[in-house]
Amino acid sequence: MSKNRKYWKLHAKESLRGNWGLAVGGLLLSSAVNLIGNYMASGLFPGETIPALLMSQAFLFIVSLIGMIFSTGYSYMLLNMSRGRKFGLGDLLYLFRNQPDRVLVAGLVLSLIDTILMLPLNYWTIMTSPEAQTLDAQVSWLQTAMALLVLGMVLGVIFKIPLVLTFYLLADNGEMGGLEALKTSVRLMRGKKWKYFVLELSFLPLIILSAFTLYIALLWLLPYMQAAETAFYMDALGEFDRPQPEEYPENSLPEIHPEDDYNAEA
Repeated sequence: MSKNRKYWKLHAKESLRGNWGLAVGGLLLSSAVNLIGNYMASGLFPGETIPALLMSQAFLFIVSLIGMIFSTGYSYMLLNMSRGRKFGLGDLLYLFRNQPDRVLVAGLVLSLIDTILMLPLNYWTIMTSPEAQTLDAQVSWLQTAMALLVLGMVLGVIFKIPLVLTFYLLADNGEMGGLEALKTSVRLMRGKKWKYFVLELSFLPLIILSAFTLYIALLWLLPYMQAAETAFYMDALGEFDRPQPEEYPENSLPEIHPEDDYNAEA
């Protein structure tokens, strides 16, 4: 893996050139599943009783798994786009036709990790209550809750960064199982976790600036981020270091122009 975040970002720009419409459309469609699921959950399971809350959470969990299949299809579309292959919105359904249970297995493992990491926060918020306490006690309760939230998020980054290539691997390998993809991601990420973290961190200024557009700019920023992550995955496989595969049409991959602003971060 010899490239860096500047190369991955440039490759992302080149692959998205002329394809922004499909990239944004694919993102919206793949994200719509969770949005519709949240809307349906409030309508199907109204009220704040424990049974209603449990059924609502179970419904949302199922929806999130379905959303993962669409998201993996979006990764498949971006891979085709980055490699100069034929692609389209139909790619979003690719995993539904190619053993979607593989995505569900990987998704269940990642969801389990999230659940375990958030157990301290969930225990604190459920088993303790700031009500009927003094103002100082309420502030102390809130500070503890925030500390547990930050701890869960930090641990999430540490434990889940090695697994970030899982869904790309599932999209790229029709016969690879969910657990195998998780293990392969860990192997591929050895020595690359810091590079990936810096890549993600480099988008933070653009995310902050998107607030001035009421976050409408995220419609373009998020596909750009995922296209850069796709280039990172391809580099992790060593695709940029070996001759172009024969099955790719000649000059089909996006050409990297030396005269472009190679040092531009955004």
